[in-house]
Amino acid sequence: MEPANLLDVLSQLQSHLDVHFRDLHLRRASLGGNSPVFALEHGLSDSDLESLKACVRDAVSRGFRRHYWSRTWLPFIVYAAEVGYEYVGNDYWPRFEEVTPRWEAHGDRNCIRELFRRFATEYGGAVPQGAFAENFTIIAWPITHAVLPVYLQRYLAQLLYEFRMGLTTRLLQHPEELGKQLAARAWNYTERFRIFCTNISLLGHVAAALLSGEGEESPYLLHSTLMRLVDGLEQEREAKLWLQGARAAATLVRARGFQPGRPCSGGVCEPQDRLPIPTDPHLILRNTGQGWHAYAQLPDLSNLNRRLPHVYEELARRQARLEGADDTILARGRLATQSPPVRLTRWPNPDRPFVQLQDGKQDVNNLLRDQVEITRGPIWLFKQRSPGLATEVKGRLVHPGDTYYLVHDRTWHPTTVPGVRSVRFDIADATVVRLTVPERLTDEDSAALVAAGLSVRADIAIRPVGIAASSWDGEGSVEWLAGEPGLIGIRAEQIPTGGTLTLAGERYNLDWPEGDRELFLSLDDLPLGEHELRVSLTGGQHQTLAEGSLMIAIRDPETDSYASGVGEGIRLLTSPARPTMSELWEPAAVTIVGPEGMKVDLVVSLHSETGARLGRVSRTVALPVNESNWTRIADDLRGDRTFKAHFDLAESLEVSVSRAGVGFASLRADRGFQPLRWQILRGRNHSRAHLIDRTDVDGTRVQLFRVEKPMKPEDLDPSIDPLVPDTGGLLLARCGAGLDVATTALLPAQPSSVLAARRAPEVQSTARTVAGLLQLIDGHQMWADADLPGDVFAQHQRNRVLEAVTLALVSIVGGGRWAAAERSLAGAHDRLRHLRDAVSDNMDQWRVADAICKQLWEWKSPVAMITGFTNVVGPTLRRRGLGEHQSAPRFLLTLADRPGEVKHWPASERDLLIQKALNAPVLLRLARLAVLGVRILDDADDEGGWS
Repeated sequence: MEPANLLDVLSQLQSHLDVHFRDLHLRRASLGGNSPVFALEHGLSDSDLESLKACVRDAVSRGFRRHYWSRTWLPFIVYAAEVGYEYVGNDYWPRFEEVTPRWEAHGDRNCIRELFRRFATEYGGAVPQGAFAENFTIIAWPITHAVLPVYLQRYLAQLLYEFRMGLTTRLLQHPEELGKQLAARAWNYTERFRIFCTNISLLGHVAAALLSGEGEESPYLLHSTLMRLVDGLEQEREAKLWLQGARAAATLVRARGFQPGRPCSGGVCEPQDRLPIPTDPHLILRNTGQGWHAYAQLPDLSNLNRRLPHVYEELARRQARLEGADDTILARGRLATQSPPVRLTRWPNPDRPFVQLQDGKQDVNNLLRDQVEITRGPIWLFKQRSPGLATEVKGRLVHPGDTYYLVHDRTWHPTTVPGVRSVRFDIADATVVRLTVPERLTDEDSAALVAAGLSVRADIAIRPVGIAASSWDGEGSVEWLAGEPGLIGIRAEQIPTGGTLTLAGERYNLDWPEGDRELFLSLDDLPLGEHELRVSLTGGQHQTLAEGSLMIAIRDPETDSYASGVGEGIRLLTSPARPTMSELWEPAAVTIVGPEGMKVDLVVSLHSETGARLGRVSRTVALPVNESNWTRIADDLRGDRTFKAHFDLAESLEVSVSRAGVGFASLRADRGFQPLRWQILRGRNHSRAHLIDRTDVDGTRVQLFRVEKPMKPEDLDPSIDPLVPDTGGLLLARCGAGLDVATTALLPAQPSSVLAARRAPEVQSTARTVAGLLQLIDGHQMWADADLPGDVFAQHQRNRVLEAVTLALVSIVGGGRWAAAERSLAGAHDRLRHLRDAVSDNMDQWRVADAICKQLWEWKSPVAMITGFTNVVGPTLRRRGLGEHQSAPRFLLTLADRPGEVKHWPASERDLLIQKALNAPVLLRLARLAVLGVRILDDADDEGGWS
């Protein structure tokens, strides 16, 4: 094609696309709100599109000079969006270069971004949003304008299908709100898809278009583009069925059409900036035969990533403590998912925060303190649901003939309450009595119950009827899953003539059937959240006969693999709650609960970036699976030939556990969508590491850290795939140009080289200062956080490095005598005495060390360790000026066991406590004695940590 002819064709394409996109822009603007135009909506025929691609490639090969794109620029952004549509999540620019000859020599990435910005200004084009746009400032534009890249289509079809019962008329009419709801449901999908979902506007508009009826035009997406997406989804049978199911549900919702309003001001409906309701924990009593025990069912906060994403992120990465559960530390992320009930060892004090994040942000903990509360005392009412089970009645409403349990503190006395008797209650700071309410209540009985703080059934009853609700406390709170028929009955003791009903900010008149005591209503299409239904009944003289209310919670009908219901005998839990593929193999990462001794099928499936299965490994394991045996099971899985062949190339995996007739549970894990990622390329004799660079900047720096000298970096050429050392190591890649992005990965090791290693890793000593110790802390955390390959020996090498760095830090602080004691520990006859005597020659300090040794056998759990250590070293801490620092014992134990973890403590507190340890080395020696002492008694490394 000659240059003049090339410019003519580009000019014709420019004119055609200009008219087309301006028309689209006007139509979208008429919809109101943010309804963007996408470059993929070019509407070109197949032949015209091929002509456009040929022109763009020819222009690039001729030098991509300004006269090609200054006036005829629309074909270039259409071309970039087309490349984005085929994007599979790895490198955008290498693919772009592959299909665009000489782009590497003549191309200009920044020019592409500026053209997309111009498109956004002139044609109402979509603007990238969310985490992806923040990290990938250039490729976010063509990926966004590709609408829905092929590799994400299957996930969106599945998400729409799983959310189909949560669809409402309002959501289908308001894509932004639909996008928020869907994004809140995406937490259990791969991180790549979750990042796509952070662009709520894009997600909502694409979803609304896909949910349009079969053959219908969508105002949010050009019909030809929509059909292209649908055709792509229908290439896979399962995705096709998901989309068909979601569309059928949307059609049903549009036909139903009822939509209660939302309280508005000035015509604008404001969302509530608060935690989703209900956020209070549910208290439960269970009788195991040895007395009643109390449990707390934690609130489901998984949809916080929709309304308060900064709070959700804190919940996802912090451990938590519960008031009253002194023996329990909730694993990282457990509050961000549905969790099993937690047993209480003492009755919670309502004046204290019920749940708090360890080392969490103050504003987040303040929010949890204000929003997650138990009922105020001095009494708590529980209704017996079945023998051995009672659930809390927060309204304290009792019904004649029913059985209840009253938990009370020391300030309340049940002597005047009729029908009570004491029962055994295995919990501190509270007492429980059984209350059997008489079938016929006398005035004296009613007065006594009211005087005790209870309420007796009123003249009006509002309850769910028809198909059983998902949850009904029998007193005043009901829960339905979105899409379930909400049927209620209103029964009055005196026959009314009318009344009013208030729901979701709207007031309705009730036409009461003449002569009937009960009225039935259907509440369809209520949006997700909690709603208060208030009823006021009136008589013939318009006087008020009775008033009542019902709390209605509409829940997201998501399937939660972590939850367990009736008939589910297997529970699969992880720590953290949403682990990456690397974190899944850590000790204590996986717990499987079920009938003890039962054998179940454990299956691990490895998947590519497109979701295709690469390999499958299965094992039969006996329940329960916990910290004591997960490491062995994980090593067995990772040693499997199929696993090793595919793990390093896989982008996600699924773990499922099942037993026919008992139950099923599963979880997904992925690598996370990292701007930089190392991929291990295994060869017959040697392996290499390939850096996948998804950033849009130059100047990436690559360093190798060998196991032999784990703190000494070696600079490498980032353009060359480095050879993996036989003994393994760690690779670090860090972006240039001011972009704060880095990635680390452990390297596989040759078993023969690992077994032949005799010397411990050499860690160079640093200055005996806070800054010097922080170097070791940073190095420890770098090795601890590095991604694991599909290689068992890499983890072994990492453990050697972590122990060497920890020993170096403890030796610098603790002094030469302590360092010598640790080095000679293996040959000591009495290892505990050997360490105790190295703590100090000072008799007072020696006695503290001796007290630690005598109590070690009680310190089998992290909570017991922290509590016991605090009690023993408390006086010593107070003498050293640390009496007011309640976190000091835990800090010292962490520094002595896993020093890298203190990197994330608040800097001012961390640096102060490090300096205190430098000033008083005996404090760290005592902590190290406790850590090593427990290991000696257990005869195994404690990988659980103390933070």
